[in-house]
Amino acid sequence: MVLNSFKENIIKNAIIVIIAASLWPVIANSINQIGLGQISDFLLIISMLLVTVCFANFAFTYEKSKLDSMAGKLLSHGATFTFILLIALLLESIVLAVKIIYPSFYAIIFGFVILLYIGIVLYDFWDFLRVK
Repeated sequence: MVLNSFKENIIKNAIIVIIAASLWPVIANSINQIGLGQISDFLLIISMLLVTVCFANFAFTYEKSKLDSMAGKLLSHGATFTFILLIALLLESIVLAVKIIYPSFYAIIFGFVILLYIGIVLYDFWDFLRVK
């Protein structure tokens, strides 16, 4: 059962990456329409949302979930799917906004965001593996 749930977790995270990658052009187009004077406000809002969703993601734990029931498994994967997808999309928004404001920092910020996202996904798997 744990192996099946582990596979489900891999599939969940793969779907998140596919959705986030497919929405990159949509987010980029939307951010390009924001005026340069409004980008700071946009980044502030995105940062507040990112802190909130990160708090929710790290407050969740598979240990307190009932992964042996279908409902518990669906709720757990649904919650973490939502949190991690939101994190990915918000991080994309930050990277794209930085590309407009500070083009010379784009590669560095992109690298930082990739590392942060990898850490969040690894945390998701680590938390999942803590379940006994």
